[in-house]
Amino acid sequence: MGSVFEKMIQDLSGQDCKEILDECMGKNAKKIKNRPLRYRLIALGFVTHMTLEQLDKKLQENGCEQLYARNFIEATLIYAFSNKMTYQEWKELEELCEKEIFANSQLDPWFNESAIRYSDLRKYLESNSQADGDKLKTLSVTKNMREQIEKESSKEQFIRFVELNLEEFRSVREKARYYYCKYLNFYIEEKIESYLTAYERRFGMEQAAMDLAVLKCKSDLRKKSESAEDVRNELLDSRISFGNIYDAFNYFYFSYISADWMEVMLDGYSDDVDQISEEDQRKLAEAIRTYEHGWKDLSDREAVARKIAEMKQKEEEYDRQYTRNTDVAQRGYQKGRAGENSVRNYIKGNIDIDRTTLICYLLFFGQEGMRHKEHIVDRERLDHILGECGYSILRKQDGFDNFIMQYLEAENRAEFLVDNVVAAAEEQKNFYLYNMYQGGASEYERLKDMIH
Repeated sequence: MGSVFEKMIQDLSGQDCKEILDECMGKNAKKIKNRPLRYRLIALGFVTHMTLEQLDKKLQENGCEQLYARNFIEATLIYAFSNKMTYQEWKELEELCEKEIFANSQLDPWFNESAIRYSDLRKYLESNSQADGDKLKTLSVTKNMREQIEKESSKEQFIRFVELNLEEFRSVREKARYYYCKYLNFYIEEKIESYLTAYERRFGMEQAAMDLAVLKCKSDLRKKSESAEDVRNELLDSRISFGNIYDAFNYFYFSYISADWMEVMLDGYSDDVDQISEEDQRKLAEAIRTYEHGWKDLSDREAVARKIAEMKQKEEEYDRQYTRNTDVAQRGYQKGRAGENSVRNYIKGNIDIDRTTLICYLLFFGQEGMRHKEHIVDRERLDHILGECGYSILRKQDGFDNFIMQYLEAENRAEFLVDNVVAAAEEQKNFYLYNMYQGGASEYERLKDMIH
């Protein structure tokens, strides 16, 4: 059985996001009904001549994102509703500004290499934060841009504003990306501190090293000759493992390891089971038994060895089948790396992090067991972050939000989560988390498609 997250990504990854805002302004009720609620409300705003304040209120009341000033197209919408423009006037303005954007657009300055090192993540956060003692607070770029857009009184002034602020525009909701990276940093730092504590004590290192799999450590960090500071510097230079972050996230919510992670790990060991530590054999065998029926009587070593042999046989069959087609001949496990790729794309700013996904990751990164209690996500902190990102704060009348509120107030969060996931599964219902990745697309591209 595959992960619920894996299934939902496969279900949603092929959806067509090229909706057309013009249709929401038309008279075809059937087509309008099939368009995303957010864009139907934006169209309604034009039809009923809403002010910007009225539109933002309507969007929030319906659990939709407010207009976002650092998204170029949404910046033009902010200006349009601030100045009571018609839909056609807005389209003409957007086309004028688009010429400026495409003629002078700049690449996102962050994470342009295929790999992302932990030091890269920290530099991104430092550059997008202001120091408050030893804490980093998010800059107010979005808020300042929005206030300035609302003040511009003429088209010429607004177009000039676009020209002067080209480097501040992003194709995704940057504030959500920032908070995702900020809490990912807290999560990684916790793993590093646990490892360094075990390293200095020479006790519990095996488990601490497994937990540190969120980084692809380039060398053996257990050398006694190295100081803890040297080890920390090596970790800063290590690459972030998108796959293992996703797998830990998946395990947190559903308590079992993804098939992707298991196959990638086993593939690296080839035929030599003895290369795998006993603890890793135990964890891998536990994962294998989740996916394979009738393997419960096998020892950990036997289960791992059998799985490696099966994978090798499948790989050989796959290679024979596609030996004449080099474009298709890829390793089987690479075909389903959607979970890993989603983490990569969130960090790199290739796709927007929708509200549900952001909430789920924040609760995972800021879980109860953290050493630094100030990083644990509670109701007040979560509502603050959602508001900063332009999302609606938690609403009791919404089923998912109500579940999150109960989770945050539960005496034992982990037990509450497992009980609810199991109960939903037993009733053959889609759990609330099924909505994950629904916003896994670039809102900039989606809006651009809508108006052309």
